[in-house]
Parts: sequence; C-alpha cells; structure tokens
Amino acid sequence: MPVSIRLVDSLEAVEHFRVLEHLIWGEPLAATIPAHVIVTVIHNGGGLLAAYADDGPAETGGMVGLTYWWPGLSVPTTTAEGRVVKANPPGAQASSPAPLRLKMCSHMAGVLPAWQGTGLGLRLKLAQRAAILEQGMSDWVTWTYDPLLRTNGAFNLHRLGAICNTYHVNLYGELPDELNAGIPSDRCQVDWWLTSGRVEECSQERPVGTTRQAQIPAPSDAQVLSGTWDNRGFLTPPALLPKTTGVALALPVPDDIYTIRAVDYGLGHAWRLWMREALQTTFAAGYLLTDCVRHADGQWRYLLT
Repeated sequence: MPVSIRLVDSLEAVEHFRVLEHLIWGEPLAATIPAHVIVTVIHNGGGLLAAYADDGPAETGGMVGLTYWWPGLSVPTTTAEGRVVKANPPGAQASSPAPLRLKMCSHMAGVLPAWQGTGLGLRLKLAQRAAILEQGMSDWVTWTYDPLLRTNGAFNLHRLGAICNTYHVNLYGELPDELNAGIPSDRCQVDWWLTSGRVEECSQERPVGTTRQAQIPAPSDAQVLSGTWDNRGFLTPPALLPKTTGVALALPVPDDIYTIRAVDYGLGHAWRLWMREALQTTFAAGYLLTDCVRHADGQWRYLLT
C-alpha cells in the first residue's frame, strides 16, 4: 500500500515514534528515547522523519519507518571528494588543533520487518538528505553501524554512498536491546557527504532493488582476503590480517552475523576481534572504506582504497 514520508512535529507522533523504536529494535519501551529529548531536538536544529502506511500498526498511528538526527560538531577525517584527511605524520610536531565543523548526527534509521525489502529504508534516507540540505546548515552527516552487519554495510556504503575511516571499540557499552545484548558494541562511523558525486549518483531514482554499478577489483589489482566455510555453512575469519602496502583491499564480512551469534557465540566473537583489528590497522595506515559488495565466490567483502 502507499507509504508517505513526513516530518514529525506533534507530541502524539513523538509517542508513536517511541513505540516504533521499541518494535523495531526490541528494547523495552521505557528504554527508548524520552519524549522530552525528542521534542528538544526537533525544536533545536534536528529533525525526525517518519514513514506512514495506511495498514501500519494502530499503536504507532500507522508509522512504519523512521530516521532521526540533530546538529553536532566534529573534525572531519575524510573529504567530500573521498580522500582521507591525514593526521600529523609520525615524528612530526603537533600542529594547532583542526577546527570543528558543524555536521548532522543521524542516530537511527529503521523500518518494521513487514516493510523491509521494499526500498523504504532508502526512501527515508534520501528524504533525510533532502530535509538536511533544505535546512542549509551542513552537507555532512555521520552515523554509526556495526561493521559485522553486512546488510547495513552494503546499504550505507553501496546504496547511500557513505565512506568511512573511523572505528570505535565498544562505543556504547553493552546495549539492552534484543539484537545487541551481550555483544561488544564496536561501530564504524560513516561520513555521508550529501553533495559529493558518489552520493549524488546514489540519489538518482532507480527501480527498487537496483543500485549503482559495483566496482569490484580483480585479485591482480588488489589484496583479496577470504574466509573459510565450516561444515555448518558458516564463514570463519581469515587466518591472516591484511597487509597495508597501499594496494586496494577486499576484506570478507559474514552474510548473517545474527545467525552465527545465535548458534556459535565464540565464532561471532572471533569475527568481532578480527574485523576490529583489520579495520583499525587499515584505517591507521590511511585506508578508506568505500564499498561492500558480493564477489563471484559468494563472499561479501568490504572494499578499501
């Protein structure tokens, strides 16, 4: 059925937003963002977009998807042209601190399971892009995601055109929701440069299920690491870490970490530790995470340049 997207600006809709947050992520309703915080954000430069369907849940007022943001300050580590902002080289004298820049912090974006796979998540993020550009305060948006969630990696990097060279270890501590309980909350922080060429390309209208052309490097042009399939059909991490020699990298990522964690917590944790060291090492060497694609061998991989 038709789905409309509009800004939330009423107390009733704020309460519907909190119920929707509870339904999507599974945390207790009391643990969702308090209404007074949401209202304060809305009235002070932030925003909340919601998607409504005629057949959406009654307890959410028909709300089936959401995205939420507010202004923040940070020092960019990438540029809109897709380059890494270099820190002081080893042994060099520290220069004066880089100036802070205004950005938008996109804290959450989600869709109820029944509406997933319909392109609604992409519509919400592109509506968020349009709303932030209309605000006129910044063309830079950041948010975090678990790098072991392959679907989120592909969505953020490939479908939206975000880039990343920032890794946070256990950023939020242990989270109370059903999807993250008991797992170190390591996160990648992406940069979404709203007026960059790659984001402009991703923002073009396409049929549902299609995206921009994947640029998959051949093994002769890149260091391609592979996981190993065990007898249960689970992908295990490579035995080695990537070598930071300057060539492009392709690093494996499991297709469904939730299933792996549910069946074998130890394997899920092994993936956490491997991905943590692999991305921290490559980011420190000046690499930039630019894409998440599926190779011909069936393995999904992150691409770094």
